[in-house]
Amino acid sequence: MPRCHSRRRCRRHPGERLRGGFTLLELAVAIGILVAIMAILLPVISRARAAGQRVRCLANLRQISMGFHVFADRNQGMLPDPAAAQVSWETLLTPYTQQRGVFACPADTELYPSLGSSYDWRDTPDPTTTLAGRLLTSPGRSSLILVFEALPGWHGRDRICAARIDGSASEMNYAECMRDLSTPNDVVRLPLPLPNLQLGPGGGF
Repeated sequence: MPRCHSRRRCRRHPGERLRGGFTLLELAVAIGILVAIMAILLPVISRARAAGQRVRCLANLRQISMGFHVFADRNQGMLPDPAAAQVSWETLLTPYTQQRGVFACPADTELYPSLGSSYDWRDTPDPTTTLAGRLLTSPGRSSLILVFEALPGWHGRDRICAARIDGSASEMNYAECMRDLSTPNDVVRLPLPLPNLQLGPGGGF
C-alpha cells in the first residue's frame, strides 16, 4: 500500500485492494451488475403490480355486483334508485357489501381520493338503458354490463374493468363497454360492431 506524505494526496491505483478486499475496478463491476439486474427486474415488478391491481379491481366489481343482487333480493327484486332516494348508489349498496374499500380500485389515483368511489353503474338518463329503480330480472341478456370503472385507462390504454349482471367480471375494450351501455336492456344479443370501412376515391369503397 503506498505511503502518504503529509503535503501530498494519497492516490489509489485502480487495481489496489480496498480495506474490505475489493479493488475499485471490482466494485465498479459489481455496481454495474446490480444496475443491470434492477433494469431487468423493475419492468417485471411493475407488470406484477399492475396485474395485482387488476385482480383486486375485478374482485371489487364482483363484490359490488353481488351487492346489487342482495339489494334486489331485500327490496322486492328492485335495483336501487338513487334519484328517488336522494343519496348515492354507493350509500344504498354499502349495507349489502361485505368488504371495506370495495368501491376503491387500487389503480385509481384520480377519482377515489376525491369522490370516494372509482366505479359507476348502469344508471343512465335513457329509460331504455338504465337499471335504476328497475327489476333485476328485467334485462333481456345476462351479459348486460351492470357496474364498471368510472374512467378507462387505469389498467391499460383504452381498457376498462366491468361486471355483468350475471356476476362475472372482466377487463375489456372501452368501446365494447360503451356499446353495451348504449344498447337497450331488453335487447337479447348485442349487435355486431360496424366494420371500419375505408372510403375510396369519389366516396366509393
